[in-house]
Amino acid sequence: MTNELKPDSPVSSGVTDPGCNISPTRPLYWSIRRELWENRSIYIAPLIVSGLVMFGYAISAIGLPHRRRALLLLDPVKQRAIIEQPYDITALMLMLTAFLVGIFYCLDALHGERRDRSILFWKSLPVSDLTSVLGKLSIPLVILPLITFAIIEVTQLTILLISTAVLLPIGLWATTWERLPFFQLSVILLYGITTSVLWAAPVYGWLLLVSGWARRATFLWAVLPWLAVSMVEKIAFNT
Repeated sequence: MTNELKPDSPVSSGVTDPGCNISPTRPLYWSIRRELWENRSIYIAPLIVSGLVMFGYAISAIGLPHRRRALLLLDPVKQRAIIEQPYDITALMLMLTAFLVGIFYCLDALHGERRDRSILFWKSLPVSDLTSVLGKLSIPLVILPLITFAIIEVTQLTILLISTAVLLPIGLWATTWERLPFFQLSVILLYGITTSVLWAAPVYGWLLLVSGWARRATFLWAVLPWLAVSMVEKIAFNT
């Protein structure tokens, strides 16, 4: 007796299992998407800070024409430093916000899933633990810095447009564009964000480790061991 394939069978029609064509990076992609869905503070917190910065600058721009006339009496180096000041402050505030968001995200990334038992559901899916951890680690190391860089660029550009609009009636709008190396600031910003992420990578890794095994009080477990080591070092070696 021969085994004949039915005309409408998947094998005879050339249809293969859709799971065989899944890209190896696709589970990681959806893991990252899930983190963004569940942790909206990743982009909401920087957006709030950005809005506050733009609102504050819009109010301070009322006296900008008077300050700009006084600024032009200074030497060119001081002029450039003063003009760049709000852009530097904007970048520092948003980078600090991103760092704090990354800290609290890492502390709750694994602990939160164990606390509300949602980890049981996610472990039932065909996604390895390594992929899940890499997805969580990529948030503070890749996704959050990229979001922060984009928000900083938009915020700084908005500040530039506000100052241009305010100085346009008195004919001093070009003083900002001539003395502000916007492209150079963007390159420096990208370099600064990259180095800060590399500096904070061990911190994020430690916080994720604590979030994975601490049953409660993850912040205390993350901080107290280092405080204890510092105290012992101070007592033992007086350093």
